[in-house]
Amino acid sequence: MPFDRVIVARVRAAGFTLLEVLMAMGIFAFAAMGLMLALGSTLDGAKATQREADVRNGLANRLAKLSVGPLRAIKDEDTEGGVKYHSEVSREEVTNSDRTLLRGFWRLRVTADWNSPGGPQTWTVSHLIYRSDG
Repeated sequence: MPFDRVIVARVRAAGFTLLEVLMAMGIFAFAAMGLMLALGSTLDGAKATQREADVRNGLANRLAKLSVGPLRAIKDEDTEGGVKYHSEVSREEVTNSDRTLLRGFWRLRVTADWNSPGGPQTWTVSHLIYRSDG
């Protein structure tokens, strides 16, 4: 009899019980779900970063186009990739420390408006340039 009990004990120790298999599958399922959620968040962040880089490039390109050639007062609006860009060129009154008006300064401003998952976004870039009037 003692010999039979030893064989039964060895047989049970060699395999997994159904409960152990179910617990392992449950742990794996939770780990896989967590990984998928983390991957989804990472992809959302990457998309937002790419969108912001595209908007930055659009702002820089439009500002560079406004800077080239003769300047005149304009207001323009265009849409690209779901982003609405507002461009504006206007004269800027600049005075020195003696309150003398300095002519020939222009304000170039480009604004981008778009909707992101976090809500509406607006970015503006602007610079002041000098062009002689003569």
